Amino acid sequence: MIRKLMSVYSTNVILGVLGVITVPILLKSIGIEGYGYYGIYLTVLSYFTLFELGIIKHFTKLISRKNEEVDDIISCFYFFTISIIVVCSPIVTVFVNYLFGVGWIYAILISLVVSIEYVFYLPTKIYSSYAVAKKNFERLSFFNFLSGLIRYGLLIIGALFIQNIFIVISLLAIRRIFDVNLSKKILGEKISIFKINQITKANLKKVIGYYKESLYLSGTQALQINLNGMLSLIVSRFFGVEGLGVFRSTYDLLSKIWFFSNGLGLVVFPYFTSNKINANKYRRFIFLSWLFYSLIFILVILLFPLLNKLLLEGTLTANEHFFLFLFLLISILLIAQGNLSFEFLQANGNYKYLMLVTLAVNVSFLIFALVLSKYILYTYSVIFGWMLSVMIQTVCFEFKSLNRSGIILVFSLLIILSWLTIGFFILFGRTL
Repeated sequence: MIRKLMSVYSTNVILGVLGVITVPILLKSIGIEGYGYYGIYLTVLSYFTLFELGIIKHFTKLISRKNEEVDDIISCFYFFTISIIVVCSPIVTVFVNYLFGVGWIYAILISLVVSIEYVFYLPTKIYSSYAVAKKNFERLSFFNFLSGLIRYGLLIIGALFIQNIFIVISLLAIRRIFDVNLSKKILGEKISIFKINQITKANLKKVIGYYKESLYLSGTQALQINLNGMLSLIVSRFFGVEGLGVFRSTYDLLSKIWFFSNGLGLVVFPYFTSNKINANKYRRFIFLSWLFYSLIFILVILLFPLLNKLLLEGTLTANEHFFLFLFLLISILLIAQGNLSFEFLQANGNYKYLMLVTLAVNVSFLIFALVLSKYILYTYSVIFGWMLSVMIQTVCFEFKSLNRSGIILVFSLLIILSWLTIGFFILFGRTL
C-alpha cells in the first residue's frame, strides 16, 4: 500500500504546486471579479456530479467485489446520465442567473461550458473507478498527472495571453474530449462506454436498480456537494462576484491541503472494503492524522504573510480577511481529517448514517450562515458558519467510526480549540 500511496502523492504534490502557482497568475491576469466568475464555473461543475448520484462510487465497490454485471450497463448508465444533463441544461442556466446574481449571457456561457465538459468528463470517471477498484493506482496517478498538467497549462497560458476567463474555461471543457482517449489508453480498461446497442430495457432496469441500491450514498454525495455549493452561493449573493473572488482564490489555495486526504482516501477505500485494515490500526491512523494536520495548520499560519504577498496578490489586508483565512483554513483541515472516517464508514455500508449527518450539517450551515451574515457584514461570517458545520460533521463521522468513543470527542475538540487560539494570536498579534 505504501508504494501505491507514493504514486498517488507524487502526482498530487506536482499538481498541487501547479495549482498554487495558478492562483496568483489568474488573480493578476483576470482580476478578483474574473476569479469570481471562475469560482462560479467551478461551483456549477461540482454540482453536475449530482447527475450521477453517487453511483460511480457504488460501481467501484461492486467492481472490487468482482461483480461482472456492472460491465453490461456502463453504456446504458452513461447515455442515461447525459440525456438528463441535456434536459436540465436550461434549468442550470436559470439557476446560475438567479442564485449567483450574474447576467443571462454569462449564465448561458457558464452552463453551456460546464454541460459540455461534464459529458466528456464522465467517461474518464468511469475508467478511473475501474482502476481504483483494481488498485491500479500507478496507472491512475500517471493519467491524473498528464490530465492535470494539460489543465493547468491551459489555465496559465490562457490567463497570460488570452486574459478572458470565459475563453479559458471553454478551453478546459474542450480538453476533456482528449481526456477520454487518454484515460482509456493509459488505464488499459477494455470496456466500451459509447455502445448505443447496450441501451436496452433490461440494462436500464439494472441502472435504476443500482441507483436504488446507492440511494443513501447518493444522498450523502449530493448533500456534500450542496454544502460546498451553498458556501459559494451565499458569498456571491451577499457579497457579490468580487467578494466571491476573494473567498474563492483563498479557498483554491488552501484546499490544496486536500491532496493529502484525497490521496489517502483513494488508496484506503478498497482496503477498507476488503477489511484489510483492523480496528487498532485504523484508530492509530485517526490520531496520527490529527497530529499531522495540526503541523500543517501551524506551518500555514506562520507562512500567512508570505502566502498572501506572493500567491494571493496581497488581497488579504484587513482584519476581516484574517478571520476569513483562519476560519477557511480550519474548515479545510477538518474536512481533510474527516475524509478518512468518511471512507471507512462508506466501505462498511453506513450510508444512512452518513446521509443523516450530512443532511443535519447542511441545515445547520444554512442557519449559521444566514443568521451570522445578517449581523456580521463580512465574508468571514459565512465561512465561520461553514467551519462550525464541518466541525459537527467531522466529529460525528469519527465518533461513529471509532465505535462511539468519547475519547475522540474530547481529543478532537481540544485540537480545534488549540487551532483557533494559536491562529488568533499569530494572525492578530501583528496588529495588536
